[in-house]
Amino acid sequence: MADHELEKEDLSYSLKDQWNADPFASTEDQVDDSTEAGRIVKQQPPATKWELQTYYLYYNANNGFTMNSYMTNIFQQLAFAGGYTNPSDPSTRGCTDPTAPCYVPWSGSFANVQSITLYLQAISFSIQFVLYTTFGSLADYGRWNRHILLVATVILIACQILPITLVNDDGSHWNGMLALDIVGLISYGATLVFYGAAFPNLSDNLPVVRQARADPTKTKSEKMAVVERWRNHVSAISTTHSNIGFLVLTGVLSGAGYYPWGNKYNFADGTQPILGNAPIFNYIATVVCGGYLLLGTVPYFIAQPRGRGGPALPEGEHYMTIGWKNVINALKEARKFRYLFLYIFSYFLFADAVTTTNVMIGTIQGELTSFNGLQTTILNLASAASSIVGCLLFLLVAKRFGVRTKVNLFIIVFLSAIVAVWGCIGIGSDRFGFKNVWELWAFYVWSGLFTAPIWAWQQTMLAELIPKGKENLFFGLFGVVNKGSAWVGPVIIGAITDKVSNLYLGWAVILAFFVVSLIILWFVDVDAAKADIERFYREQEKLELDQAQQLQQPELHGEKVEVSSVEKA
Repeated sequence: MADHELEKEDLSYSLKDQWNADPFASTEDQVDDSTEAGRIVKQQPPATKWELQTYYLYYNANNGFTMNSYMTNIFQQLAFAGGYTNPSDPSTRGCTDPTAPCYVPWSGSFANVQSITLYLQAISFSIQFVLYTTFGSLADYGRWNRHILLVATVILIACQILPITLVNDDGSHWNGMLALDIVGLISYGATLVFYGAAFPNLSDNLPVVRQARADPTKTKSEKMAVVERWRNHVSAISTTHSNIGFLVLTGVLSGAGYYPWGNKYNFADGTQPILGNAPIFNYIATVVCGGYLLLGTVPYFIAQPRGRGGPALPEGEHYMTIGWKNVINALKEARKFRYLFLYIFSYFLFADAVTTTNVMIGTIQGELTSFNGLQTTILNLASAASSIVGCLLFLLVAKRFGVRTKVNLFIIVFLSAIVAVWGCIGIGSDRFGFKNVWELWAFYVWSGLFTAPIWAWQQTMLAELIPKGKENLFFGLFGVVNKGSAWVGPVIIGAITDKVSNLYLGWAVILAFFVVSLIILWFVDVDAAKADIERFYREQEKLELDQAQQLQQPELHGEKVEVSSVEKA
């Protein structure tokens, strides 16, 4: 049986099988440390049930809900309170109409709040790109992963709790909230990067995986199948926990939003006097999310064993340059795999399109709902529920009808592009094209069903195009591309909005990104890519064979006399 056939058979598990599988069915006594492989395995401490559960709990708590909802609401609310409808008359402060242009001081002049909302995303992602490219590789060495993840988590918690200090601000400190938002987005991105970097080491030290890695009777392909199966398992379950945490938070805050608040705030006529309709709800929600993050992430750092970590930094390497060297090496390797490189370019475009879509909707949503926190919470509740359904739906279709990964991904990207098509209607229409709250409901359900699965399938697609032994190299490059692409759309749209004061023109930019990415994705030939991988394997085997033959012929290296002397002695 060929290696790829073995892997396909061993890795085809149902969601039920993945959820019920027991990674602790083996014991440490079953790890054979009399072999070199066993001794390597023993260098790392085994993962415990407590460590694994706290790893899942971390992602449950760090679901990113508040970073893309309440934090944006608070910033826009403060900016509108401290901004100017007419920048040429700065004596009249405060923008009362959330759907009309509002300007604040920016870089020696004035800029539209809509544009700045886009710019803050671009600024945070561009800084993330530089930081992760430089320091991302440190996750593979020593205890750097734990240290960086801990610091980033503490900063993220602080950024979610500190906005409460601005609850009574009149808009004078909108730029302080902007800074909190940027630092929060950067730290949130860092937690995701280094959390993800921790899972291969954790997964590879599950008892069943340790036993397989040390088993002298298993072939390399059989060991790789076990390793991949449990990596997929940990990844799938942790992602599920993230969605559960998202659902729990939105559900709790939705219920709390209906608490009577009439005696504590002067509501406008026709507005229901409940907590969710008061501006303070956004601030309370960020504190709740920050507290939930604190409670859910601390156990993971306690549960990590002292011996968990990577090797020391290679001799001659420096902390400031090793990340860039890895990216350059990945780009060099990508030349050998033409379709992999083509797919990464397609991903650059559709990932930017999806990210910018969410930024656009967040900006429009704040204006259509007058930054209403309860409305934001309920919309995200609908998104959380539909996202779970969407992921399971595409998984069911793939299993039931044997739909290939590329076809599924193409369909998902195409359906995601429909959102941009609808948004383009709003360029010249005041009735449709995300001009109504009901359209927001449609977006959240649609994106949950047909866009949320994109992150699972794009990763599966990448895995099909990467040769074994190069996973970390190309997944690292993929992460850099993800952060590097996320600022392009917001910058372009922000500049356009500043010039013409029509945010909806941004939908045309997003649609163009989707269309070009689909065209490129269409020409990615997965079968030809696999042939390239097989060719690479044969070249590697030939190179290893040549090296082995050279080692067996010491006279070629000037060692014949020395060896003969030893033999005579």
